[in-house]
Amino acid sequence: MAEIMRTSLRPMSSFGDVAAEEDSVLDYFLTTDAAKRLARNEAFLVLGRKGSGKTALVRHFSEGAAVGLAKPLGLRGYPWTVHATRIDLGASPIEAYVSSWRYLIAVQMASLVLAAGYGSASAEGAALARFLEENYGGITPEIAVILRPSALKLSKLSFEPTVLGNKLGGIALERPNNSMGLELDALSQSILKATLSLATKAGIEALTLHFDELDQGLSQLDDNRKIMLIGLILAARSIRLDARNEATRVNAVVYLRSDIWGQLEFSDKNKISQSLAINLEWSSQSLLELINNRISAKLGDGVSWDNVIDEGLIRGSQSKWSHVLARTFLRPRDVIKFLNAALAEAKKRADEPLVFENRDIVGARDPFSIYLKQELDDEILPHWSRWEEALQACAAISTLTFERENFKAEYEKRKSSDNSVDSDNALRLLYQFSVIGYERRSGYGGSYWSFQYEDQQSGWDSSATRFKVHLGLKEFARLREERQR
Repeated sequence: MAEIMRTSLRPMSSFGDVAAEEDSVLDYFLTTDAAKRLARNEAFLVLGRKGSGKTALVRHFSEGAAVGLAKPLGLRGYPWTVHATRIDLGASPIEAYVSSWRYLIAVQMASLVLAAGYGSASAEGAALARFLEENYGGITPEIAVILRPSALKLSKLSFEPTVLGNKLGGIALERPNNSMGLELDALSQSILKATLSLATKAGIEALTLHFDELDQGLSQLDDNRKIMLIGLILAARSIRLDARNEATRVNAVVYLRSDIWGQLEFSDKNKISQSLAINLEWSSQSLLELINNRISAKLGDGVSWDNVIDEGLIRGSQSKWSHVLARTFLRPRDVIKFLNAALAEAKKRADEPLVFENRDIVGARDPFSIYLKQELDDEILPHWSRWEEALQACAAISTLTFERENFKAEYEKRKSSDNSVDSDNALRLLYQFSVIGYERRSGYGGSYWSFQYEDQQSGWDSSATRFKVHLGLKEFARLREERQR
């Protein structure tokens, strides 16, 4: 067997930034099955846990490998309170915001084509440009201002939206009964039709919008926000359907956190989940490919993980890679964070060539465990403000594994008066966010630990009696491993 050549980690400053929006992700983007499905226009909804790669996909398709024209639409700082007033009371409650989202999508599609320089010499292009300039002061309005006007001017438009055979001279977005759905839908349809006509004449293969950062600034997912998110999803699907026979493909891709998707309820949810949604899931192999892409981009073609580690196994039997993955939620963000911490440990030594040793991996566990707790705070606090009381109960038990009754006793000691979550629901929520897994019997007389992030099909077992805290929290909670029974 040929000896593996070692390559020094010394020139490497990091494995990348944890946040894709801050990282040079396009320099080493990994084309996954999810990316391939989006490129083939097979879906419009991308679901994934925080840190699973949603923003990396947005950047890839809007900055790098877009087919046709594409634009990212980040909803960080979006005026949700303004949008909430653009409700259509003439529609069913679950579809109350579909018309307003359809209009927003149509305007952004038109802006995308006009900003690229198409349509300036045509009557349709001139009419679209005039509409945007009269209502927004230019052809590239920010997403935050689309629904701000109290009324929309429709003077001298060649695409002539009509309702019940009557031309519209304008549309009031602020009205006592808020039943502007028919008029706004007619306008959206006319804008989209004119836009697609321009795109077809220009030979544009596809128009794509990428809605990202829907969770930014979201402290609580109340019922109205749920309906607004459902409205965006239904609007994106309907725009896609309206243009399905056009020469130019149209897609408004919505990127949503899995836990938020889990809280939305509407009749077509399962149909969309099964056929038009992509769940971002990573395996040991795909994560290794992602890291190898970064290593080769930074240290030279052909350099991979095997070239930057020594031959030692942790505890004599576990590979370094397996040890790292066991402490993550199988997300790119986690692996990058862990390896950056390990790199900082390694660089404390003067060795050359500098490669990862077991002590570097072990030394990274403390800072990584703190990071993972902070990540969980971001995810759980909007749903359960007192979740740390449950984590404190796990810490009081002091072992990674514990019994239901032990948890209940410790949790009740720490449960504050304003914490409405009882011990059974506390365990369910801890499982939902993969803080804990439960012991599940296999079909061969044995058992294994079922964690939500690894085993999404199993779901929660309310009758489970034995649990295990995720290894990534071991150092933060000062837990020890229990001896084998």
